[in-house]
This record gives sequence, structure tokens and C-alpha cells, in this order.
Amino acid sequence: MEDIGLHPKPTNDPPVHRPTVTETFGLHHIPPDHLQVGDGSRKSDGASKKRSHSVMTAQTQMIPQFPSPNAGPLGADTSAKNGNTHPDRAGADSKKPKAKHADPSKWKQNKQKQLRMEGKAYASKRKKDGELVTKQPRAVGPRCTSNACKKASNRLCNEINEEARKRVFEEFWQHMNWTQRKQYVARQVDCDPVERSRAAGSQSRRSVSLRYHLMVDGKRKQVCKNMFLTTLGIGEWSVLNWAQKGGAKNNESNENKPEKRQAVPQCPRQIPSSSTVSNTVEGTQEPEGPPRKKSRVARPLTWKQNRQKQLRMEGKSYISKRKKDGITITKAQRAIGPRCTSSACRRASNRFCADFSEEMRNELFTSFWQRMNWPQRKIYVAELVDCDPVERTRAPWTQSRRSVSMRYHLLAGSDRRQVCKKMFLSTLGIGEWSVLNWAQNSSKQDDSEENGKRQTQRKSRKASEHIFLKEFLESLPKVPSYCCGTTISKLYLEPVFSNMSEVYRHYYNHCLEKMTAPLSRQVFCAVFKKMDLGLWDPKKDQGCSFGATGNLFNELWEEYCLERGAAGPQPEKTGNQ
Repeated sequence: MEDIGLHPKPTNDPPVHRPTVTETFGLHHIPPDHLQVGDGSRKSDGASKKRSHSVMTAQTQMIPQFPSPNAGPLGADTSAKNGNTHPDRAGADSKKPKAKHADPSKWKQNKQKQLRMEGKAYASKRKKDGELVTKQPRAVGPRCTSNACKKASNRLCNEINEEARKRVFEEFWQHMNWTQRKQYVARQVDCDPVERSRAAGSQSRRSVSLRYHLMVDGKRKQVCKNMFLTTLGIGEWSVLNWAQKGGAKNNESNENKPEKRQAVPQCPRQIPSSSTVSNTVEGTQEPEGPPRKKSRVARPLTWKQNRQKQLRMEGKSYISKRKKDGITITKAQRAIGPRCTSSACRRASNRFCADFSEEMRNELFTSFWQRMNWPQRKIYVAELVDCDPVERTRAPWTQSRRSVSMRYHLLAGSDRRQVCKKMFLSTLGIGEWSVLNWAQNSSKQDDSEENGKRQTQRKSRKASEHIFLKEFLESLPKVPSYCCGTTISKLYLEPVFSNMSEVYRHYYNHCLEKMTAPLSRQVFCAVFKKMDLGLWDPKKDQGCSFGATGNLFNELWEEYCLERGAAGPQPEKTGNQ
């Protein structure tokens, strides 16, 4: 065996090259822990340490001297063998793509909304016959040319020229956003209560009266509605909505702002660090979602059922709520019917159907359906129809269903003339059931009012009778309480009446003399006790007898009789005299 030491024996032969592992297989077959000598390898045994060190130094010295033609350069990767000449790109392609952030400003719907708010042409969301509707850009409309505005002293439409109108239009659509336009319209339009209603036949739908103004050279000038809408290039519905609701919402928000500010606690001011500032900035930069839709306001006048009801009350054609065989019924428009041609009405002395011409009937019909509302029509019919008790029954063998007999009248100028039922119904264009219902309900109301008047009259009569009774009892002569030795507050009548029947009989006769209805005995006694009055009874109060000697009250009684101007009672007689 040849002794192999740490150093080879000195010879004159050139050193024999021994191929290393890296030359044969490449560096990728060597674990990364063996490429460098770390601190962990230095802790091994001494002999193995020296051998490994010598081998590594020998290999490092021999590699540059004898390069291998087949071996690649140091640090070469196998990616070249696979055809990947760019290892960095291969690593980058394996990474996941970043998540996209939503940008609402690039959405089609929001783009069209932005164009609409800027007053430019845009595609509407609504479609007509399945096709998109393109709205035209906002523009200044024609000015007001009304003669009424020229004559009116409070309308200044003629003082505003075309240049001023263009300046107002450009300022409105180019220098304001949507909320500022709402506030501008709410400030320039005044909402006042309705003073005059032009719809006499039906109830007016107007809730407010609007007065329009334009700001020209810092002055607020009143104009008509046409001039206001065409100058700003907006619609009537927008103005009505903004004027009625925009101002109220702004006032509520202004009132609630100071309350919210007071509720926020004040914290000591601190200088935020750079890390906190970056975190807050990143937290605030969140994508905004679509704007929240406004809550709708109920408008009962636009409901289908209420529209049909309004048409019915105006006497126009409408769709009934009732159905026949599952099909809706359309009621015809109210119209005047044929006149009465009965020979009985001509012969009757109390029927004046022939006195009404067609012109008079048309005038009555138009005034009934175009100049009155529903409650007024009820009152009108109730005044022209008289309900009387039934005088004659035409069905003697059965019980009649008629509760009243009705007499119908029509107005000829200011005269109330009686006509037959057919003439009355055909002239006003109403049904028999409506007339019967309205007339009977009004008579019941009249009866209830009369009963109420009677009750009030009875209450007032009772009050006057009670006053008369109190005056009568106060006028009776009374005796002080000390004469009978009882309570101080109570008063006694003079010893003229022996019992309550005599007192009530005296009151009854007094009422007949004064022509007044007397109250009952029970009420009389109750008022008598309420006034704290009493009758003097000599049997109970024997100590107060006027003839007893040594009684202290005899002197007081005599003084009282002298004051009254009447003789006192005589002393009682003894049996011996």
C-alpha cells in the first residue's frame, strides 16, 4: 500500500489530473452546504478537517489549469439544456396576475350619467319600441313673447336680453354641479299657497303657486314660467320637484349639522407618524360603489284606481272596479237623456215638465257636472227632492217597501218647479239609486240636527227653571239658626209652613202665576236641601218655644219679629186659665 500523506511526494513528473465531481456532473449535483466551508464543518475532527481542506485546495488549483472541454462554466444552470436562456422570465411567468380594481368612472352607465349632469347628449336608460333613446344636449330655448307679460307690472321678461340669458345658461351648466343647480333653482323659485283655483268643476291638483326669478347682474327679476324654463334649459317637473323638496332638505341638513358636531368628543391633537398616515391614506382610497337610489314619494293622484275615481266624479268615461264574467266594465260618459213626453204630466196641474226647454236642460246639466264637486252635487239633489211620508200604498195585499214618497223639482232661474222622476233623472244624468240615497241621508241628518236643537233647548229651559226655583226659595222669609239652637250655617223658614207639601204647593201656584213650568217635587226637595234650608218643628225644639218662661232665645226672637215688622207668637196658655 502506498502511503498517502497530506502532501504528495516530490517527483519530477507532472502532476496527474484527477477529474472532480463538478467537472463530471456539474455543480447542481453538489449540495449547497458543501460548496462553502462554514463554521459547522470546522467543528469536526482534526484529521478529517485537514484532509478535506487539502482536497478542496488541490481541486481549486487544478481546475483552471486543466479545463474540461465538455464541462460548462462554473455556476451554469440546467435551464440552458431545457432551452430556457432567461431564467428570470420563467420565474416571473409563474407568478399569479394581480387582482383588478373596479373603476366606476369607466362604466357605461356612469359615463352616460356624467354626460347628463354636464348637459351634453347622452343615451337614456329607457327604451322606446325596443330602441335606445338619445337625449339632445341642453340648449337655450326661445324667449317669452307673451302679451300678458308685456302688460304685467311684476313680470320683467322684456328687460332680459339674449346675451344675459346666455350668460345665465352657461353659468348654470358649466360652473355648477348637480347639487348646486338644485339649490339655485330652489332659491329662485318661491312656493306660496294657492290663492285662486281655476278648476271649478273638479278639485284642483295644485298644492302651491310658484313664482319664478332669474339672477341678472346681481338682481333677482321675476319672469314667467316659460322664460325661466327656456333660459335654464330644464324641464317643468325638475323645477317643481327641486323647489318643493330641495329647500326643505337643505334646511333640515343645516339644522342637524351643529348637533352632530357637538356630539363628537374633542381629543388632544397629536402628530401622526408616517406609518399611520400611510395606513390611513390606503384605507380611504377604496373604490366607490354605485350611488344609492332615492326613495320614491307616494303620489295618490297618479294611481290607476284614483284616476278612474276622478274621471267618475267628473262625469267622464271610466273603468269600473266591478267585473262581469271576468271582463272589466267601461262606464259611458254622463249625458243628458230624453225629455218627458208623458200625457199625464201635461194634464197634471202640479207638474211643469213642459216648461223646461232643451237649452234650460243643457244649462242645468253643464252646471251640475262642470261647476260642482261631488259633495255639492249631493247637497243640490237633496235640496230639490222632498221626502214625505207615504200617503197611499198601491200594493194592499203585501207589505210595501216604500218608506217615503219623493217629489222632484228643477230650478227655472230662481223658481223651484216640480217635475216627474224621469224628467229629473234624465236632465241631471244620474241614477235612481243615487237620488234616493242622497235624499234620505240628508233628511236623516236634518232630523238629527233637529233632535240636537231640541235637546239644547230643553237643557236651556231646565236651567232657567232651576234659576227660577232658587230665586223663589231665596225670597221666602227665614229664621236665624240661633232661634232653634242648631248649626249656624243652616237657615229655617218662618213657622208659616208646617210641612214640605205646603211649601211645594206655594211654589206650584207661584209658577202658574208667572207662566213658568214648575219642576217636580223630587227636584224641588233636592234643591231645598242643597241650599241648606229647613222647617222649624215645635215638637222637636221645645226648648225654643216662644211661650216658655226663662228661655234665653225668647228675647232674641222678639227682637227679630220687631225687625221684620210682624207680631211674635203668643205665649202658650195653661190649663188652669
